[in-house]
Amino acid sequence: MDEELLPIGRFARLARLSVKQLRRYDELGLLRPAHVDEATGYRYYRAAQARQALSIGLLRSLDVPLAVVGGGAGGFGGRA
Repeated sequence: MDEELLPIGRFARLARLSVKQLRRYDELGLLRPAHVDEATGYRYYRAAQARQALSIGLLRSLDVPLAVVGGGAGGFGGRA
C-alpha cells in the first residue's frame, strides 16, 4: 500500500543530485522529504519524487536561479 521510502543517498543517485543539494532544496522548500526520522533527522524520499527532483536539476543545469525555480508560476515551492 505505502510506497517504499528511499534513503537520501539512494534517492540522490536516482535523481542525479548530491545529498548536499537535496538538503538545500529541503531547506528552501523546493523538495521536501516524504519522511524525516525524528530521532536522527535522516531524510527519506519516495521514488515518485524523482521526476520533480530531475526537473529541478535540469533547471539548475540551465542556470535558472533557485528563487525562480521555487517561486511564481510553474515553480516547485510548496509541493511535496
